[in-house]
Amino acid sequence: MSPHPSSSATKNITLPHDQYGHKDAQGNPAPTEWWWHVGTLKSADGRLFGFEVNAAGFNSAVSYAFSQLSITDVSRQKHYEKVNPVMPCPSDWAQYDTEKPWYVRLPAANGSTAGAVSMQALAPDSTPLNMHVVASFADKGDQTECRIDLQLQQQGPPLIVWGTGCHLVNPEGKTPLSRNNYYYSLTNLQATGTLTIGEETIAVTGLAWMDHEYGAFPNGSPSNPVQWVLQDLQLANGIHLSNYSKVGETPAIDKPIASNATILVPGQDSCFVDTTTTPMGPVYISAKNVTYFLRFKVEITDPQSPITGTFYVNSLCPDQVLISLEATQQDVYEGVGTCEAHLAGSSTPVSGTAWIEQNLPNPHPAQ
Repeated sequence: MSPHPSSSATKNITLPHDQYGHKDAQGNPAPTEWWWHVGTLKSADGRLFGFEVNAAGFNSAVSYAFSQLSITDVSRQKHYEKVNPVMPCPSDWAQYDTEKPWYVRLPAANGSTAGAVSMQALAPDSTPLNMHVVASFADKGDQTECRIDLQLQQQGPPLIVWGTGCHLVNPEGKTPLSRNNYYYSLTNLQATGTLTIGEETIAVTGLAWMDHEYGAFPNGSPSNPVQWVLQDLQLANGIHLSNYSKVGETPAIDKPIASNATILVPGQDSCFVDTTTTPMGPVYISAKNVTYFLRFKVEITDPQSPITGTFYVNSLCPDQVLISLEATQQDVYEGVGTCEAHLAGSSTPVSGTAWIEQNLPNPHPAQ
């Protein structure tokens, strides 16, 4: 398993400075960079939703960007989604100057209005950790027009992934951004705003999570791509954690996988620990014949962990699949869930919200 990085290296992430876009000393943008917002939202009458707004830019061999957008209407078991490519990645898509108001923007695809993304500080002179996030899209399936309009305000410290915020990916890289992957999360974003689905606009509140990841990214190769399962958990007692495992082949039900989690306990520094993740049934078979798991068990027994116990993570809607690549029609699973934590030393389970991501082998790529 991975070693435990020292928490003293959290100087790799400095906020709010690192909420901005990143360039190297020569002015070249980071090879990869994205701001990824997800979360669980409720209406006044208790109707439940999940949402995703991701803006990603890539500037290595090929310059391109894309947005991943979705709304899950849990009560009606309906998932609306669209991935919008933008080529090349606009040079002004993100604010790199930390002396100016922060923003991230991507235009709509093909000159339409659907697919545009805007992220900006709530006020021009306010911290970029408090954000106004707006996105619109037409569902890839039935073309239902959707809009996400949320104000997000961070409460408390960030989760520093790996405990350090920095992971060496490419030792041959000539700059820090081409050598390392940098990664932190805002896991306690209080959300208010509206969701629009077709002719219906719903006022919502809830809890959101933002990942900002930049620098080098381990893409692997076409014959051996990097694949993973990930669960982000926000417990009602204030403990937040991000658990992941890289997988070389399709996981199997009830077969444990070695994994790791970054844990943020209130009043403590982020801590990186060993875990075990077990995919559980039931499963969802996508249109591309990919098997996705709708339930996971995460076990933490690492003596270096500030908490130990067993966590059950459940998807709230079976079909939360996005078509991530238009060229191959490749699947990826990204959706809202719940979690139940059985912590050592406590007889009472702790509930919470969750986000589930599965990037797994697609057995039948487009011919």
